[in-house]
Amino acid sequence: MKAFTLSILLLAAALSLAQGKRDGTAEKPFAEGGQIRMELGLGDYDTVPGHSNQTSIEWVAVVGKEQDTTKANPASAESVTARVDKLFAEWNRSDSPGCSLGVSQNGVRVYERGYGMASLELGVPITPASVFPAASISKQFTAMSMLLLAQRGQLSLDDEVQKYFPDWADHGSPIAIRHLLTHTSGLRDAFILQGLAPPREDGGDPNNAILKILARARGLNFAPGAEFQYNNGAYNLLGSIVKRVSGQSLRAFADANIFKPLGMTHTHFHDDPGMIVPNRVSGYHQDESGLHFASENGGIVGNAGLQTTVGDLLLWEQNFAEVRVGDRALVTAMQTPAIPTGSDGSSYGYGLEIGQYRGLRTIGHGGGDRGIASYVVRYPEQRFAVALLCNLDNIDGNATGLTQRVADIFLSDAFATLPTSSGTATPTSVTLSAERLASKVGLYRDLVTESVGRIFLRDGRLMASEGVGEGESVELTPVSENRFVVLGTPIVAEFVPAAPGRPQEVRVTGDGPKPVVSQQVTSSFAPSSVELRAFRGEYTSAEVEGTYTLAARDSGLIIQIPGRTDIALQPIFPDGFAGAIVGVVKFSRDEGGAVTGFTAYSIGARGLRFDRVKR
Repeated sequence: MKAFTLSILLLAAALSLAQGKRDGTAEKPFAEGGQIRMELGLGDYDTVPGHSNQTSIEWVAVVGKEQDTTKANPASAESVTARVDKLFAEWNRSDSPGCSLGVSQNGVRVYERGYGMASLELGVPITPASVFPAASISKQFTAMSMLLLAQRGQLSLDDEVQKYFPDWADHGSPIAIRHLLTHTSGLRDAFILQGLAPPREDGGDPNNAILKILARARGLNFAPGAEFQYNNGAYNLLGSIVKRVSGQSLRAFADANIFKPLGMTHTHFHDDPGMIVPNRVSGYHQDESGLHFASENGGIVGNAGLQTTVGDLLLWEQNFAEVRVGDRALVTAMQTPAIPTGSDGSSYGYGLEIGQYRGLRTIGHGGGDRGIASYVVRYPEQRFAVALLCNLDNIDGNATGLTQRVADIFLSDAFATLPTSSGTATPTSVTLSAERLASKVGLYRDLVTESVGRIFLRDGRLMASEGVGEGESVELTPVSENRFVVLGTPIVAEFVPAAPGRPQEVRVTGDGPKPVVSQQVTSSFAPSSVELRAFRGEYTSAEVEGTYTLAARDSGLIIQIPGRTDIALQPIFPDGFAGAIVGVVKFSRDEGGAVTGFTAYSIGARGLRFDRVKR
């Protein structure tokens, strides 16, 4: 998940960078372990009857016997265990979902442990052998599949997408496979387009449905190669290309060419929702009313769909140090950031994010969805890797941070500086008066993407949320009168007071080479009921199947899509409204002043046109 507007950027900071959308996307005593090995078929993962379901300290020593954990850190293995366990104590209960953690050093697994419950319904604890959906961690395996096909001469990364899909519409500019791999295609987000259309229950392959949506769409968010914009649909499309080129499903191709050669015997792309998977966890979400079962999107693969264990992920990470699948040039290409033509660079290679933590280079990826929070990261120069898989999506905002805390423990001697002086350290906050905080409050609009976000006060704290409402949000912590940060991330929001001819701005940095600038919406628009009726009618789009009905309600409008929840539109400026999914909606009029249609500017679908067909 990446950030595109002020509010999304800030949300992504909490949910992805501290990630801390989801790719997204948001995120004590144990039960008795008993005969866990027998009941779950865990093979070598023994537990002692009557003890907790945590892997014992003695077991950690066994997996690390080729390399003592004390070599990874001056502290003893026992103190390492206690310090790591403390990080997961919040979920270390018999009534909570939790996580599976794996750590490797020099290719040797030095730490594996389960925290919390794999199934609250059945009372089954999480162990290192638990199989989790990994969400967007899947992308690096899809990328590897494409690169293997290219290495064998079966395709070129510069091939245009329409070469493989005869029904591909003219999108205005050619889109190459390389653009899909690097999130620079400019394609509209297929899952947003799907959510804007009436639901179709044809019982077919959901991946084919996504392909049809992308093939039909004609507009682009930007010229291919010009920008970076995280795009799940693009990676789903790559999965379909693997199938067209190889003659095998992505699941079969990856199994034969990646998973089996690396010994990843508990990993697959889950393209069959009805498939029984031994040791698979259940996913959960927690809200004010408690914990709820959270089902995953069954059958969708390429952008997601991977199911795996922490041990298997560590085997994969070792392939980048000791190459067995692909070759050195291939894995180097995966870890090389792409350079969009319209920017100074990006931190994304082929299915991998390249970054740093406390001065050390990192290569990894996170994942988040319903009931899923995951992160896998490698510190290549230290030959150190951490895999974290969780079955509570509320942990998504913590996944990256948790792996960083684990690295703090194991790599204390390798870090150039202490955590308190690192780029992600907690800065010194200041206290601002209620009046000064209130001066930042308002709706802000990115004039480039036409997206909006709201900054508001909640219990005396300044918050930022996506869209016009005050829903899911992150806190902005003041470090000076006009400078705010999202704690645990590199995100900085700098407020620039209004000047003659320009409203107040907020400039957000920390998640890209250029700042994202949004202006406060100062124009008032409160249409009367008579004025609202001018917008009523039926609207259609060449890119979205189905007809929309717009109706006036209260002080705004509603969009009615058959089979979907109504979308409320709130007026924000003359002839401009905003609502969930559609983002900002700008109406057009003819010379006589009659409304002719509207253009929607959502996060992943900029400039989506709807024409009025009936008043």
